[in-house]
Amino acid sequence: MAIASIMYLISLISSLVVGSVFLVTGVVKALAPTKFLIHISQLRLFPQKVNIGAAIAFTIIECVLGIALILRLFPQWLFIGTIVLLLLLSSLTYWSTSTKRTDDCGCYNGLIDISPKQSLLLNALYITLMGLAWFYPVADILTVSQQVTALLISLTTSCLLTAVSYIYYWKKKKPILDLDPLKVNRSWQPQWLKEYAESLTTGEKLVVFLMPGCPTCKNWLKVLKVVHQRTDLPDVVAGVPQTSEQVEEFVQSNNLNFPVVAMSPTVVARLTNAFPTAVLLEEGIIREKWLGVMPLTFVKRVKPSLSVPSS
Repeated sequence: MAIASIMYLISLISSLVVGSVFLVTGVVKALAPTKFLIHISQLRLFPQKVNIGAAIAFTIIECVLGIALILRLFPQWLFIGTIVLLLLLSSLTYWSTSTKRTDDCGCYNGLIDISPKQSLLLNALYITLMGLAWFYPVADILTVSQQVTALLISLTTSCLLTAVSYIYYWKKKKPILDLDPLKVNRSWQPQWLKEYAESLTTGEKLVVFLMPGCPTCKNWLKVLKVVHQRTDLPDVVAGVPQTSEQVEEFVQSNNLNFPVVAMSPTVVARLTNAFPTAVLLEEGIIREKWLGVMPLTFVKRVKPSLSVPSS
């Protein structure tokens, strides 16, 4: 009897844990869709016009699956189906990251910084938990009619939540839930660029995220070199989501005079959605954020040394 009770508890906890993960990540994708839309586009699995529909459909499925696992709706199909889905998602993560289409799994939508390897390990844990729930089934908590009703309610709720969020996103040009860590008037976090953790908390600094091969980033380089060499302008520090060897080649080929740091692609993906992105720091506080185009006020500060286009 004691062993049966323990197995019963393990089964309940297993489905609750995995269900909560799916529900939370699904709701976050619904309320903050920007990063997930970019991730879907980078996968290049669908035509561009289909990407939004695919993102919406997956978000709804994820939310419904999370609720179904928490409530244990139709467990005889649910648990094995979830295992199959996790295996498919793991294969997709391995393929997309190994082929350099994406830098991460896209599962957690920027909630946490997680490498592809860590994502695969977590999926293995979820599969194990689902296996425990499947091998140690418990009596249905709800009747069949109650399970059908709960499934329909969760589907309707998930569709409404996602629809409202996307309509807001299209109309306001911003998500309901803003997970962007680089917000004006927020403090710069030392762990983002550990090599310059102390220096970025004093004075005026310009931190720029660049991607070699990006045409706009290329246009910025000449300006950034001028900015860095002038004492009346901020010191420049750049972050690039590549290896140290690739960064060294990037620095030498462009004759850069400012420090460039090799960063984890996962961390960069957490901090920005596009390149180039720059933040102007004053005493470690983000005062301005630029995306793609330098503001005219800053360009005017540079022009005494060099006349350059603003983008």
